[in-house]
Amino acid sequence: MKSYIQILGSGTFDVYPSVLVHYDNQKDCRRYLFNCGEGTQRICLQNKLKLVKTKNIFLTRVNWECVGGLPGMLLTLADTGTKEIKIFGGENLTHFLTAARGFVARSAMSVETHEFQEDGMEFKDENLRILPVFLYPEWRKNVESSSSSTQDLETGTKRTRDSNLDEINSNSTLKYKKEILSLMFNQGQLLNDPKSSNKKRSKYYEDNDAAMNIPDEPQDDQMTQMPRNSSSRNSSPNRGDIKDLLRERRKEMYPKRLPKSQPSFASVAYICKGPDYKGKFDPVAAKVLGLEPGPQYAELVRGNSVTAPNGTVVHPYQVIGPSRPGLVFIILDVPSTSYIPSVCESPEFVTYQTNNKGTQPRAIIHMVGNGVLEDKRYQEWMKKFGSETEHIIANEKYCPQRIIFYNSALNQLKLSKIDEKHFRIPFYSNEPIKQLNSLDNIPKKTSFAVPMMTYQTEPSFKLDTSQLGPVFDHNIESAKLLESLGDYLNIAEEVKQDVARSHSEAKNIPGKDVIITTLGTGSTFPSKYRNVSATLITIPNNGFILLDVGEGTLGSMSRHFGLYDQPHGDDQISLESCIRGLKCIFISHMHADHHLGIIRVLKKWNEIHKDVEDATISVFGPSRLRKWLDEYSDVEDIGFSKIKFIDNKDLLFWKQQKENNTGLDSLQYLKNSMGISKVETVAVIHCPNSFGISIEHSDGWKIVYSGDTRPCDDLVRVGKDATLLIHEATFENDLTEKALSKNHSTTEEAVSVGERMNAHTLLLTHFSQRYPKVPVFTDDHGRVGISFDLMQVSIGELYKLPKFVKALKVLYEDENEAANEEDVNIYEEGYIEDEEDYNENK
Repeated sequence: MKSYIQILGSGTFDVYPSVLVHYDNQKDCRRYLFNCGEGTQRICLQNKLKLVKTKNIFLTRVNWECVGGLPGMLLTLADTGTKEIKIFGGENLTHFLTAARGFVARSAMSVETHEFQEDGMEFKDENLRILPVFLYPEWRKNVESSSSSTQDLETGTKRTRDSNLDEINSNSTLKYKKEILSLMFNQGQLLNDPKSSNKKRSKYYEDNDAAMNIPDEPQDDQMTQMPRNSSSRNSSPNRGDIKDLLRERRKEMYPKRLPKSQPSFASVAYICKGPDYKGKFDPVAAKVLGLEPGPQYAELVRGNSVTAPNGTVVHPYQVIGPSRPGLVFIILDVPSTSYIPSVCESPEFVTYQTNNKGTQPRAIIHMVGNGVLEDKRYQEWMKKFGSETEHIIANEKYCPQRIIFYNSALNQLKLSKIDEKHFRIPFYSNEPIKQLNSLDNIPKKTSFAVPMMTYQTEPSFKLDTSQLGPVFDHNIESAKLLESLGDYLNIAEEVKQDVARSHSEAKNIPGKDVIITTLGTGSTFPSKYRNVSATLITIPNNGFILLDVGEGTLGSMSRHFGLYDQPHGDDQISLESCIRGLKCIFISHMHADHHLGIIRVLKKWNEIHKDVEDATISVFGPSRLRKWLDEYSDVEDIGFSKIKFIDNKDLLFWKQQKENNTGLDSLQYLKNSMGISKVETVAVIHCPNSFGISIEHSDGWKIVYSGDTRPCDDLVRVGKDATLLIHEATFENDLTEKALSKNHSTTEEAVSVGERMNAHTLLLTHFSQRYPKVPVFTDDHGRVGISFDLMQVSIGELYKLPKFVKALKVLYEDENEAANEEDVNIYEEGYIEDEEDYNENK
């Protein structure tokens, strides 16, 4: 048996603290994931950690920091063959998942949620017994609870929930949401036995639907736009009829809005205990008692008594040493100092605060908010554990903001040799803001968490840093480049000189100071080279616009702009000023790689504007986006009341706009505040409710963004003479059939759209992750540029991008030919963007 605890995220900009526990033996391998914030999947890919053995996921809190990477993770796990996942956490877990029903569904995988609702519930399998411990902020101790009557961790007395909370979180409501969850993931069970499922569901509707007054109206998504067989309610074994039956059930079970819930401020700590270690067999003692090596040894190990050849009855205790308790480790999430009294007074921890080495925890992972570790109460509580306990701290100030995605940063460093302004090195710090040795009152065995750090628990106990990735230092890496990339560096220098000679091309271009920052340029899911879709438009003195917001967008913004209030680049724009000035977010469609980062961005925006009563932010998107944001706002405050939502359909270029439309009033306010003269959307050729957008400014510039699409005539028409066209180029030119089947564009098709549109410059993006770096294309007119993560360029400097291609071809010549075959297979086959595509492929 080999087992160990592995740190994934440590609290950097990119990845919220998360832990992966490994149990490996000859018969089986299991993984247990604790928390899954944005970036978790990407860090696993960066470090070649395969999560297919993960069957159980535990969440310390149901808020975005802890769950933001879970929707994308579930899609990937399903597409790589995982058949069953169980997710454990506190209240709102099922609500959070079912709110995503409009864009998360996989019929081949079963997903179960288990909401710990009272103290004493636990998880147990052959490797671990896990006891949840509920922690509450001090100001909620008389309100917050996990069941109708549970023991107060502060006072030891019973407390009762508010009656309204009982109604909101009633068992019937939870069952209703679990029924929806079963249609999102567990459809294989329904396909196997449609008759019994139908009876069970009908009875459920009778008992609960009318009482909850939930409307059974169809959704305006692809589920209800598809033709259905009129016999779908019959019990025919025909697979097509069963699929139609499932569509009908979705139509019934996908209400306009989930039953209301309300935020839970509980944090769940996990006390994890491994199985007791059996004592060692003593062959010398067995021989003294008259036994010989053979089957009788095995019987004694199994706990059975045997009779020796000399007639002596030998019992297991005579030849097997004493057993010892299984290892204990604790995973603890303390978001703020207000949770410290609940931690210190929780009786569940007292058992393990001992000097008995057999009982004390081997490791405690402390996921702590700012100020917690400095608090004397918390320090004293830490010291109550034995001297052998290893304390591992995950906190943004005590953990260095090292580069987590090493390949991406190294790629950026290479690109900076062409132009360090447009490809500036991501912000990082290899030293923490605060040093643990500045805290005198914490246990000696205390260290800060680092991604890939492990604590080995079997066969021996030890903290292991041998699996840590390289520490990125751009000065050291630059010296290495001089030795390995001499030809490229020479070409890069030639390109610099060519660009300098062409400086006059930048003159007299409308909007020359408008900046485009391509935060994420990959498709499908985050990879080690490219993050998923996000583009930031900076309009000087007018604010910022985000075009799509894939998972990890705020992390990418942090790497680009630096520490929250300290600008990283020469443009003197800080992350705080960017978020404060963010006025509009456009979401092209509801595939996960285009919008899963919006919650974290909105949370940060709301945090900055919480005291600004009239602050608003405009969000353009499909109608399902608004419904998801509304339902998720039951889980935590994301500033939903401050969002001015405009349906992309209301901005279609051909649509006659109605008078007295509040959405259009919001649009007029946005236009006035940003100097925008026209905003038009285009229904593009991808999945239902997919849109491109054209934004024109009073200064005379126009930016067009395609979203995901096949070449689209309407987009060409609306974008005519665009200053900049940002167009997807998902597939290489030899994969036209795949581009057709997936409704994406090849590189040459994107170039053709730019030519037909007469766009001044075309910027290619949304590359398939099977290509690690750069696509292949021809550019007869010198108007095509290639986007990379964290690339920044102003409209007045767009003329440089085609000139960079010469150096890029030299830099990536070998890499394109030597793409990792394993990654190619995963990217090409592993992810299917739409559940209907998935069913067709099956």
